[in-house]
Amino acid sequence: MRSSDAAHVQSLDGLRGIAILLVMLFHFSGNGHGLTPSSLLVDRMFYRLTGAGWIGVDLFFVLSGFLITGILLDARGIPFYFRNFYVRRALRIFPLYYSALVLLLIMPLMFPHGPAPHLSTRDAGWYLSYLSNVKMARAGWPSDTGLAHFWSLSVEEQFYLAWPVAVFALSNRQLRVACVAAVVGALAVRTALTATGYTIAPYVLMPARIDALAMGGFLAIAMREPRGLPDRVSRWPPIAAVTTGLGLLAVLLFREGLRPDDTAVLGVGLTLVAAFGASVVMLAVGNARAARALSAPWLRFFGKYSYGMYIFHYPILFFGPGVVPIQMLPLVGGSQILRQIAFTTCAMAATTVLALVSWHLLEKRFLELKDRFPYERAISGRHAHVSEPVIA
Repeated sequence: MRSSDAAHVQSLDGLRGIAILLVMLFHFSGNGHGLTPSSLLVDRMFYRLTGAGWIGVDLFFVLSGFLITGILLDARGIPFYFRNFYVRRALRIFPLYYSALVLLLIMPLMFPHGPAPHLSTRDAGWYLSYLSNVKMARAGWPSDTGLAHFWSLSVEEQFYLAWPVAVFALSNRQLRVACVAAVVGALAVRTALTATGYTIAPYVLMPARIDALAMGGFLAIAMREPRGLPDRVSRWPPIAAVTTGLGLLAVLLFREGLRPDDTAVLGVGLTLVAAFGASVVMLAVGNARAARALSAPWLRFFGKYSYGMYIFHYPILFFGPGVVPIQMLPLVGGSQILRQIAFTTCAMAATTVLALVSWHLLEKRFLELKDRFPYERAISGRHAHVSEPVIA
């Protein structure tokens, strides 16, 4: 593919849809909801599979690295390079992000007599400045705020601040070297942190997670070479996807799940997850059969509204158990799967409704302002707009 073809393809929207579905499945399945641990093999395997859904976050990282790097490369040399990038990113990310923070700040006033997701004024500075991942690395996961998932938004925002400078200052060859160095460096940082006893820091800090973003960036650079990806290179995505997928499956089966707190996963495991995500992205843009499958309308629907879904889905966990009486549903052969599927379905539906409302009442209004800050490049006497991702 040439860069003009890779700027935006429907299959990447579908891939984004898969990523958000994985993340919601991870958080909505197996997180208690009044269920007692099950000893049934079918239940254990169900929770082990859904417990691997956190890799959807890494898929988001690879997609962001791929799309953002592509945007910056195509916009390099255009007037107002930095201004347009940062303003367009702010219009996409900030309105919903800060609206959610304000809502969580006033949540205790709205629900004074019951548990509700909330943001304390004491911690507000960390979230307002996109440093919540640093706070979590120091203090641990917040258990009662509904904001534990915001660490990944901080990682992406920190990447957005630094990467445009690198793309502007370095040649494509130097950028490729920087991407490889980032992958190696992230593994080294995670290994060092894990060796010294940290388990959350290697998972949430940007220097430890930049490998997934860098792998996406490397792909974007390679696809903008004069000949695109050489044939000998473009054949590897199916092989890489199968190989890395089998490796992750082996970890899932033999280490009692693919858990982000597993020291093996925190090391090479996260590199393997990032490589799997990169190979899937390559399939999405370079393999016709995979692209058609990922371009299914229902997947693109979830991809379009994935940012709102990501913001809202975790706070819903605070309300779900009281709204969805899963204990009233029968056990089937002693299995909890029916109850868990019912809760997950209801929670996903509620998340989707909130995301739709957010999109039409808030996000879309700000996105319309992007036209005032266009990326434009003269191509054969015409102006072509560079496409960009629709999620943070």
